[in-house]
Amino acid sequence: MMVTSRQPVARPPPKRRIFILGLLIAVALGYGAWSTYRDHARLVSSGVSVEGRMTGRFREMQSTGRGRVTSYYPIVSFRTAEGRVVVTAAVDPLDREAMVAGQAVRLRYDPADPFIVHLADALANGPGLTPWILGGSSAVVALLSAWGLFAGRPLRRPI
Repeated sequence: MMVTSRQPVARPPPKRRIFILGLLIAVALGYGAWSTYRDHARLVSSGVSVEGRMTGRFREMQSTGRGRVTSYYPIVSFRTAEGRVVVTAAVDPLDREAMVAGQAVRLRYDPADPFIVHLADALANGPGLTPWILGGSSAVVALLSAWGLFAGRPLRRPI
């Protein structure tokens, strides 16, 4: 009878697993930056521009943290190119005083989902800081993780 010993499966050291996890987080942050920018660019290029009206109502969102911040998203109504009347909250916040019932406002909506509505002025200002923050964070985490993963290891040279 032949006795074989089971060799334990070689696992990377815990430190190495942390750096691999860092690289995965960097990929997720990079994807977030890219998808935010892509969604903005798609709406600018293929979104439908319409004139809508503010209803005078709004959706209020409060963020918690060091200081309580309240954002107001206007409820707008407009007619799609197909003639459908849509009443929904805009994606972009406004000052509460700027929301006057019946006031005309330029909107841009996604033809695939007309309930995704942006204020044309806010959309013209660009995608904002979010893609830059996510992209920069992705680059920093990727560089630190790659440095930690490969630092001190000799590079193999082809024979």
